[in-house]
Amino acid sequence: MQSMVARKTSKKRSSNTTHAWFRPLRGSYIPVHWKGWLMYVPYVAYLYLTYMLLVPNRSLLDTILFLVPYWVAGIIIMHWVAKQKS
Repeated sequence: MQSMVARKTSKKRSSNTTHAWFRPLRGSYIPVHWKGWLMYVPYVAYLYLTYMLLVPNRSLLDTILFLVPYWVAGIIIMHWVAKQKS
């Protein structure tokens, strides 16, 4: 009787893990589930908004020095989340 219960719970666990939010693609991840897109769209908006806030009033060197840390932090966080949810 316990083995039947164990089989049913293992099937439920495996069905929950098959819904990956992201799929690996050449060292990166692409969203394949609506939850993945729900994470990806704000990430792209974050990259765009940090660019728009920092670029207009700065020189090229200042833009690079101020923009790179924000983008690298965003890329690391998004890559980690995608890796956990793929």
